Amino acid sequence: MDRSLLFRLGFPLVLLALASGCATTDFVTGQQTQNIYSLQEDVQLGQDFYKETVAKLKKGNSPIDQDPVRVALVKEVTANIAAVANITNLPYEITYVGDPEIVNAYAFPGGHVMVFEGLWDEKEGLVQTVDELAAVIGHEIAHVNCRHSTEAMTREMLPNLILAGGMIYASIEDDDDLQLLFGGLMLVHDGLIVTKYSRADELEADRVGMAYMARAGYDPAAAPRVWERLAGASDNQVEKVLSIFSTHPRDFKRVQELRKHLPEAEALYAAAPVKRDGSKKLADLPPPKTQKPAAQKAKKKDSGS
Repeated sequence: MDRSLLFRLGFPLVLLALASGCATTDFVTGQQTQNIYSLQEDVQLGQDFYKETVAKLKKGNSPIDQDPVRVALVKEVTANIAAVANITNLPYEITYVGDPEIVNAYAFPGGHVMVFEGLWDEKEGLVQTVDELAAVIGHEIAHVNCRHSTEAMTREMLPNLILAGGMIYASIEDDDDLQLLFGGLMLVHDGLIVTKYSRADELEADRVGMAYMARAGYDPAAAPRVWERLAGASDNQVEKVLSIFSTHPRDFKRVQELRKHLPEAEALYAAAPVKRDGSKKLADLPPPKTQKPAAQKAKKKDSGS
């Protein structure tokens, strides 16, 4: 049989089989969604990514879990929120990185969360109270429960296969123009279209995370305050912000959506069996016991990162 005909007949069947095999039930919404990865694979992927990230941080001499007071705080908040999440049997862990120059927090698939000291830095940080810290951690645990990372990887797989199939077909047909076209499309897709989290993912994590923090006994009114602060952040702050803030910086849409769902979260907060003392100011914590070496900090500042 002609190779070109064989490809045209077989490739659509492969795509159909892949798409049908991706269907799974969303743990948060209960609706059907597309995810080719199992929950255990989420955990394994997250552990692998976490090890790679820690290795890079250690190479840069970033202090990891070396501040007992702040480590205890982030662990407590994470445990309280994880206990009321939709998936409670994940190996939730949190790592505290004592680098005040990194304004960041992010989650790995499967339950590991990483929080950086710069998140509540007095000058450049974006959270000021324990409630606001809970809003950020709740947002990240929501990403884990919604399985946004592996859903995004699944979304990327199908168009990548289609484009790769186009490249193979062009090669079979020995069509240089077609090869250039599909090669260019792959570059555009990988460089401009594919992002870690979509706008819908971020808005869902905002809403679900606010519900989680409320169930855990943290005041959900803190959540929109964080995004309002981001929307009014200085250029210097925005340049330093990564992960949860980088997809849609200065976006009041997130604040509007949170305020729309705030009454639901407040009802969950009112029904929570425990109310946490989340109004405590993070600035009142004792000074950090460990800091990144001055030489490293200066080098980082000079590099513009």
